[in-house]
Amino acid sequence: MIIMMEKYSNQKEDEKIRQMLLSVKMDAPENLKHRIMQQIETEKALTPQKIKAKKETGSVLIELGTIFGTMYAVLAAMIAGVYFLFGKEFLFSAQFLGAVILVASIFSLLWLISRLDAHIREKKRVLSKRE
Repeated sequence: MIIMMEKYSNQKEDEKIRQMLLSVKMDAPENLKHRIMQQIETEKALTPQKIKAKKETGSVLIELGTIFGTMYAVLAAMIAGVYFLFGKEFLFSAQFLGAVILVASIFSLLWLISRLDAHIREKKRVLSKRE
């Protein structure tokens, strides 16, 4: 019986508190929702958006095969052209070997530059993730 009386008393107090809160409740202005949404959209527009980093699709072996495959195709075209234009003897001359070394050096430098570029990009990506 005492428990029921306490429960009834607590319910009455809760009801009184609700009535007091309802009497002091203020209504929000009509355009409040519009202003809040505008503020959210403005903040969203002004904050920098994170750009998803593209994952490197090419691997070292694919890049190596592409660059040096092109180099061997160029060398094969040079050898075929020299063979048909100047004969077999010119293939073993110092001029032609110098040209072959030059082409190989240029393609090797191209591969080195592409690897350095990939390394620098990876470093920047790792550093930007840390921040």
